[in-house]
Amino acid sequence: MTMPAMKRPFDPDRILMPNTYVRLLTQEFDDLAAIAAGTGIAPEDLADYAHPITMRQHLRCIANILPLRQSPDWHLHWGKRMAENFHGAVTLAWLSAPTLGHGLDTFIKYMPDRIPYLDWRGRSHGESFRCEVTPLVDLAAVRHMLIEVPLLVMHEYVCMLHRGPMDDARIELTYAPTDYRDRYADYFLCPVAFGQPRNALVIPAAWRAIANIDFDEGAWHAALARCEAAARSDDERDVVERVREVLADALAQPAPAGLPTLQQVAARLHCSSRTVIRRLRAADTSFQAVAEEMLKDRAATLLDDPRNRVQDVAARLGYADSASFRKAFKRWFGVTPGAWRRTGGV
Repeated sequence: MTMPAMKRPFDPDRILMPNTYVRLLTQEFDDLAAIAAGTGIAPEDLADYAHPITMRQHLRCIANILPLRQSPDWHLHWGKRMAENFHGAVTLAWLSAPTLGHGLDTFIKYMPDRIPYLDWRGRSHGESFRCEVTPLVDLAAVRHMLIEVPLLVMHEYVCMLHRGPMDDARIELTYAPTDYRDRYADYFLCPVAFGQPRNALVIPAAWRAIANIDFDEGAWHAALARCEAAARSDDERDVVERVREVLADALAQPAPAGLPTLQQVAARLHCSSRTVIRRLRAADTSFQAVAEEMLKDRAATLLDDPRNRVQDVAARLGYADSASFRKAFKRWFGVTPGAWRRTGGV
């Protein structure tokens, strides 16, 4: 049996939501300026950043913490401590899963939505089951950290359900022994082998049938439903909402002068204009259509207030003159702004 994860093409400008990983790192290190360096994010905003973050920014933040670590195995200590605490609905699913196998399959299937720069795969091979993670991009200096932490998290889950010696399991790593190889025994209760074909946690296939004493059928199915909902809310769909949020923020300013351009919105979302266009097209819309919708809604809201003159509303929405605004308004609603007001917006 081979169980691939839910895969999407690697895109460094892909938006990551939520940004839990980076927020947790900011709780570990005080030098926020060092963590934020090169990301375009203000250090004071990093711990509670209210805007989307791209994979490019995410990976840069992780690389920036390397000089801040007290030891090269810091990530293993951190990963062991945080293993069950930051995977959202995936954590709920595997804690309530009926068996160890169900839990691992759920983790492998849904984790790419949270850590999409790794290919996740479950493979049955003879009497073994392999949980494999393979980088989809050159991770450079952060490779060890970003491969070993997921393997450690799955190792901790197996330990929780297996509740016995782990000698029959093993960790396989593709790279040469690290400088902290003598510390692996502090974190992994099974052998660690270097120079292997793939990075993997390998367990006896029979362990997949181990029952979870905390299995809760209702919680399990509810958690799976949440995982599915999160998986459906991918970039191609929720980018529309993110574009709307940026446009709405601009229109809500005390003295707005129209909407930001596509280029300005893309910069706010930390991706290219081409990426925004492609993702909106995948959602069967366009930047112009979303912008028109926002202008239409805002125009109606402003005209509902009798204190706002038509020429003032036109200026607020960025139109060069009242005539241009009236023309657009009639196209939207079939009547002029004045007629709209006289009929109470009906």
